Amino acid sequence: MASGYNDEGVVIRLKGKLTAAIILAAISIIGGTIYYASSGKAAADRIPVAEVNGAEITAKEFMSELQRQRASVIDSFRLTYGAEYGSEFWKTDYNGETPESAAKQKALDELVRMKVELALAQKYGLVKGTTDVELRQEMDKENKRREAAVKANQPIFGPVQLDENSFRNVYMSKIRNELKEKLSEKELKASDEDMKNVYEQLKETLFTDVGRIRFQKLAVSYKEAGSGSDEQKQAARKHIESALQLVKQGEGMSEAAMETESGHLVRYSEEEWNANTAGSYFKSQPALFSALSGDMKPGEVSGVIDEEQQGEYALIKIMQREADGYTSLDDNEGTVRNSYLDSAYTAYLNKLIDEAKVQIIPENYDKMTVQ
Repeated sequence: MASGYNDEGVVIRLKGKLTAAIILAAISIIGGTIYYASSGKAAADRIPVAEVNGAEITAKEFMSELQRQRASVIDSFRLTYGAEYGSEFWKTDYNGETPESAAKQKALDELVRMKVELALAQKYGLVKGTTDVELRQEMDKENKRREAAVKANQPIFGPVQLDENSFRNVYMSKIRNELKEKLSEKELKASDEDMKNVYEQLKETLFTDVGRIRFQKLAVSYKEAGSGSDEQKQAARKHIESALQLVKQGEGMSEAAMETESGHLVRYSEEEWNANTAGSYFKSQPALFSALSGDMKPGEVSGVIDEEQQGEYALIKIMQREADGYTSLDDNEGTVRNSYLDSAYTAYLNKLIDEAKVQIIPENYDKMTVQ
């Protein structure tokens, strides 16, 4: 075409193929346009919006995070200012701030945190890089692993394929846990004093012990021989009251049970209320639970207890009582250590974020808008 053919010659010589030539030319033009648009978008996606300690936050990363912040910002402005979502919502000024500027700041803060955390993970050899491209490569690897596991009938947690949002949550959680373990060896190693302090902070909510009560119990059923008629209840009550009188006169509980067994089976048992059994008493013997929750002292005998759920009358004698308290630090070392690591790691990461050099690139940052 470029070797001396004029327009008229081309038309004359290719007259019979004019339609095909036009179609081919059109395809060439359209294909070039698509390629140009695709290449242009890819280039635009890589434009740096900000830098965190020299690591770039690309336009694509920023726009993805901006999209994630949409719902929370809409809710925040609705609750704070009564703002209604509409076509002008993002640009409307509310007390000197627009929803768009708030969303952009939240997106930037989140990405700065992620870049700092990934850089820390890279320092300890947990990840190869911190760029969006490298994260996508990790996502592809993970999805291929999941697909292969499913084909091999191996269990996986969550969906077979993770999208960008779900992968980032899973990936960053995994990195965070590995970092905590790495840092716990030196930088965040818990001292004995640290463990004691955390234990004291948690014991009221996590480590309370309901105490321990050893007691003897006599019980007479009024439903064993039937549905619990008035006559059966009266007879059972008479036997348990007779046992109570013998105990008050100094008889032992087991002896009182044997002496009053006539017509009804008087059951004698030795039981213990503790952290493991208290819930069971609460569900199945609420009247007994109420008696044990009181302040009965060792040697003290209860009155007659009507345990309707069990269909029986009962009485108890306290043999030994240990005051309510707390399970020990040694018993809860793992929980205390994890709690310490969580708070220590957060403080450590926040310090790194505060010290990070964050540079916004205004000419690119200003072009980012909420879609």
